[in-house]
Amino acid sequence: MSKLSTAEEVNTSILHVLKTTPPPKTYGKEARSLFMLDEEYTNLNHGSFGSVPLAVHEAGEILSRYIERNPDRYIRQEYNAQIDTARAVVADHIGVERDTCVFVPGVSAGIATVLRNFKWTSQDIIVSTDTIYDTILSIVEEICAGENRPQHSTFALNLPLSHSSILDQFRLHLRLLNAQVHAAAGTSAAAMGATTAPAGKIVVVIESITSSPGILMPWKDMVKICRAEEAWSVVDAAHSLGQEFNTDLKALDPDFWVSNGAKWGYAKRGCAILYVPFRNQDMITSGVLPGLKYASSGLSPTRFVQEFYWTGLIDPVPPISIVFAIKFRQQIGGEVMIQKYCHELALQGGRRMAEIMNTTVLDCRENPGELIANMVNVELPLSSTTRKSFKEIYFLFSEQLLETYKIYATYFLWKDKWWTRVSAQIYNEIGDFEKLANAFLEICGKITESD
Repeated sequence: MSKLSTAEEVNTSILHVLKTTPPPKTYGKEARSLFMLDEEYTNLNHGSFGSVPLAVHEAGEILSRYIERNPDRYIRQEYNAQIDTARAVVADHIGVERDTCVFVPGVSAGIATVLRNFKWTSQDIIVSTDTIYDTILSIVEEICAGENRPQHSTFALNLPLSHSSILDQFRLHLRLLNAQVHAAAGTSAAAMGATTAPAGKIVVVIESITSSPGILMPWKDMVKICRAEEAWSVVDAAHSLGQEFNTDLKALDPDFWVSNGAKWGYAKRGCAILYVPFRNQDMITSGVLPGLKYASSGLSPTRFVQEFYWTGLIDPVPPISIVFAIKFRQQIGGEVMIQKYCHELALQGGRRMAEIMNTTVLDCRENPGELIANMVNVELPLSSTTRKSFKEIYFLFSEQLLETYKIYATYFLWKDKWWTRVSAQIYNEIGDFEKLANAFLEICGKITESD
């Protein structure tokens, strides 16, 4: 690789790599060449860690080599401008202004940043579903622990439910909580001999697509309900970027929204986006560092943006790689085509797996497919009465899938049944789902026989 000495040369070289990547004639097996996956391995777990396309990786390598030629020049003179460009590209992609978007290391870090910046009282309530991601649940529990801290209310998702049923139950849940905080405010006012007292705030953590099980939620309408019920909306959109398209966040207007660029968006790991509308920026400071502020040329950024420019001595490439990833996705067909293929494959693959294993797909009976984006949940043929412990089964699945069958999809115990969450990506095809079903069928059979 020739030495690139100027930013212009680097950009030209990166664009050449991205533009000369030939789009596959069809998705499926032919698209595997776009990624760096082991030829002997079948990946049906894109939703956990993503997989960086070869062209995006090479673009990142070009930028990395340029950075390492003169780290001071890049970090002190060029880094902020490239971050601004990346923020502008992402902002356009999700339909908002550039200065409402900043980068954070991950979705959990972004959610933690938001929740830890609220001024909490014992009258406040944090709402989450019973499918909340483990690390975010830990953040909520930490905030709610101790005296004069908010309460935690769990909104139970009695899946499988239709979106309309989820919305009806969610609206009722918030209305009951609203009545609770206003009643508590009245009691507090009476105790102080006052006419009124401020009611506690309700802050709702909404998953756009839940993790385990992987369910597409009616989160856009849930945001509207939050607004109508005077509750704050904090959207955990970890799985949205690259799995949902035409997300016009400005029109949806959540109070906060955090998404991962590396899961489904094809960016390098360590790239997540925190969206904070201008009205809420005064309350947010960086939860990563107090903010080392290198002077930069040009117009001074807002205080909010400045806080998130420099998040410590970490690789500067991952957040910038979202630019490469979005261009790559456009080159190989665009958001609509990618989404259409993955969604249809998830539906077909889930049904095929259920047929092979004689089990069920977690889906809505009233509106089949409504709960499925590009991840599908399929019940495994393993009795809940097995004598093996959760830990034994968990690691047995892991070892057998990865080492014996050279395939992987995540699995979980939910409502006393074992399930697998299978991700459909452009490099997958129906045969991959069949291979996975047969692997699980054999592994579950071995577990049952050994009881």
